[in-house]
Amino acid sequence: MPQPHEASSSSLSLTPLNRVLSPPLGLIPPNTPPRLYSSCVSHFLSIPWCACLIQTPNTVPFIPQCFNPKSPAHDQLVGATLAGPRGLQHMLCFFHTEDEAHLQDADRPIMHVSSLFALGEGLSGYEGVLHGGMIMTMVDEAMGVLHEINLALGKTGEIFGAASVTAGLEIKFLKPGPINQTVLANAWVDGVEGRKTRIKCELRDGNGIELAQCSSTWVSVRARM
Repeated sequence: MPQPHEASSSSLSLTPLNRVLSPPLGLIPPNTPPRLYSSCVSHFLSIPWCACLIQTPNTVPFIPQCFNPKSPAHDQLVGATLAGPRGLQHMLCFFHTEDEAHLQDADRPIMHVSSLFALGEGLSGYEGVLHGGMIMTMVDEAMGVLHEINLALGKTGEIFGAASVTAGLEIKFLKPGPINQTVLANAWVDGVEGRKTRIKCELRDGNGIELAQCSSTWVSVRARM
């Protein structure tokens, strides 16, 4: 008789979900809440420093799949459990195109993505201080977005055609993080070796102060394990 962990492993699905939401790119997955994108963009446009970032020329905004769950069985940690007025209120990602042909060229992946997180008061550890586990969650999601957007844009390469998972993560906490504010995560591809992607990330507050640094290794995996 199989043990419980054996049964769960045999049915574990790692099929890429491709739930990136971006009307400017024509990406609107089925069953997406109708105001999800507009309300998110409106929120960040109301914050001057965020508006400057997402209104920069050649900037393409999108909502990642973790904030647009496919079903009650997918992406529940960020898209449902943490999402809400006291938790993660909004999440918006964006990248910059190098030129007019960048989006259409399958051989030129997106190598840098930034993510804005609007944080509520329910994410504290110590009073007034953002929980360290939430910082790790945000940088992990911000780095995973690099694979998601390249998959959604049809970029070539073994790592973009399959689901990728975190194989290792090292983080340095530099300053206490805020609550009831917005923070920015910048993530970029540091190298690719076969099915492995090395990704780095930094987290900053609205004043540009660096809160955390992270290095990670991601591995693309087959559809089912």
